[in-house]
Amino acid sequence: MKLSHICLIALLLLSACTSAEEIRIGSLQHFKRGNDLQERSHFKEAITEYQLAINYDDEQEVFHYNKGLCYFNLVLYQQSIDSYNRAIEINPEFPEAYYNLSLALNKMDRPDEAYIAYERYQKLNKKHLAAREKLAKKKEAPKVLSGPGKEEIQK
Repeated sequence: MKLSHICLIALLLLSACTSAEEIRIGSLQHFKRGNDLQERSHFKEAITEYQLAINYDDEQEVFHYNKGLCYFNLVLYQQSIDSYNRAIEINPEFPEAYYNLSLALNKMDRPDEAYIAYERYQKLNKKHLAAREKLAKKKEAPKVLSGPGKEEIQK
């Protein structure tokens, strides 16, 4: 193999390789653009940006979830269902995805599936609320004096 061929192959390999950090930054840039477009009700353009973010990193549930929100606003309910389901596949503990999935299923006249998704949302939401309350109580635990200049957290 000629040196020029080796250099060409090395150059192609180096240009094709992207660091994990570059991938993360690229996906977040498209995600942010998608969010900005969605806020201005430019749903089709937002979907394009979310898809570009997904092309960088398919394992971010929020990318799929936000894409689903755009589809829902465009009255493309089956596509929103597909997006919410992908978000749930990535993170089965994502209550908002179940909630919006239930809305989209209801719009598609699939009440039994909508009910199941809503029940899952309620269970997850209660679980998350209980965890937040428990954390808040730990932070607010009253302090009692246990001796001169010493404080303890009351258990």
